[in-house]
Amino acid sequence: MCDYKNIMEDMVEQVYDKIKDQLDCCQCQCCRNDIIAYALNQLPPHYVVSHEGKLYAKMYLMKEQHSMDITSALTKGAMLVREHPRH
Repeated sequence: MCDYKNIMEDMVEQVYDKIKDQLDCCQCQCCRNDIIAYALNQLPPHYVVSHEGKLYAKMYLMKEQHSMDITSALTKGAMLVREHPRH
């Protein structure tokens, strides 16, 4: 079966898990999801179908600029959630 996947979701979640303690924001599931959803809406999607495509895209997204873009989007999301938490 050929399923598609937006691997940006995985990348944003991984970066969030690495920097969550530095975001100075609530880490409950609701706030986490709000921060990640905000970041994903600021970043371009990267859809893949094959395992090879997933590996290639992850290597591409691990480049420093993309990692900085993800970190920046998560930081902005955390600032908004900190100011207006929904929990």
